[in-house]
Amino acid sequence: MKKKIFKSIWVVLAFLIISCTNQKEAKTEKPIPLVTSKTFGKALNFLIVSDWGWNGFYHQQEVADQMAKTADSVDAKFIVSCGDNFQINGIASTQDPLWISSFENVYKTPSLLVDWYPVLGNHDYHGSPQAEIDYSKISRRWRLTDHYYTIVKRVNDSVSARLIFLDTSPMVEAYHKNPNLFPEIAKQDTAKEIRWLKDVLSNAKEQWILVFGHHPVFSASKTHGNTKEMIERVEPLLEKYHAQFYFCGHDHDLQHLHKPGQSVDYIVTGAGGEPRPFSSDSLTVFSGSEPSFSVVSLKSDSIYVCFVGLKGTMIYNFSKSYK
Repeated sequence: MKKKIFKSIWVVLAFLIISCTNQKEAKTEKPIPLVTSKTFGKALNFLIVSDWGWNGFYHQQEVADQMAKTADSVDAKFIVSCGDNFQINGIASTQDPLWISSFENVYKTPSLLVDWYPVLGNHDYHGSPQAEIDYSKISRRWRLTDHYYTIVKRVNDSVSARLIFLDTSPMVEAYHKNPNLFPEIAKQDTAKEIRWLKDVLSNAKEQWILVFGHHPVFSASKTHGNTKEMIERVEPLLEKYHAQFYFCGHDHDLQHLHKPGQSVDYIVTGAGGEPRPFSSDSLTVFSGSEPSFSVVSLKSDSIYVCFVGLKGTMIYNFSKSYK
């Protein structure tokens, strides 16, 4: 009888010790920080969202709602879209109803009524890419002025950033073999675009050089992965002329990749709608997948990039100093 009593006491004591330990561990867990104006301080802040055109479905509206809150908090000056603006078959014209259901009625809060600088994705080429360009003449915020283009943004009185926006779909050889699905691809002169990119990069005087496209240069995703044409034609120019970042979508996940010994950091931020499974490889610094967007914060001496989830929390962050 005594043995049974002592055994019961030991069981109770063991349970209490485990419970106290778990409570102590729970108390010491660090809360996931919210992304707010305090995250960055005084800086030029903007958002990036990609692969979002789902008529509000597949988490697009949820991502847009949090974008609105974060944009308001960090005082985002503009928004970049890295393509696949309209799933699945692009748009037919500047009057296509998808402009309302996938863009205007989704990103409608005041903090998102800033300039948008999009690039074209492969799904945009299923429809009329020219209609997306022409919409810039109608919209007060849609700034897709050409297939590829460049702008300069002031960080402060003495420092500027050059942003370069590429049209990457025509560079992908496989699309040229399917003219029924990509009727406008063959009309694009990729050699001309590469000459233009070289000219812009070689003459850039700005401290920060950020390049945006739809297709990754490098990606660990098993859905699409690396884009060999981008590795062959774009990567050498990014390295030669010291671009600091290349941002893209296409793979519906979140990635930060870096090639050892080189200067460019590669960011995949393609989870604006319908996130997909992620994976890693030898170049992976971070990988993950959940509905999200990115915030980029530019200062004179540093750049800060973070992935933001549906609750406004920081999924991953990375900072880089100017050298």
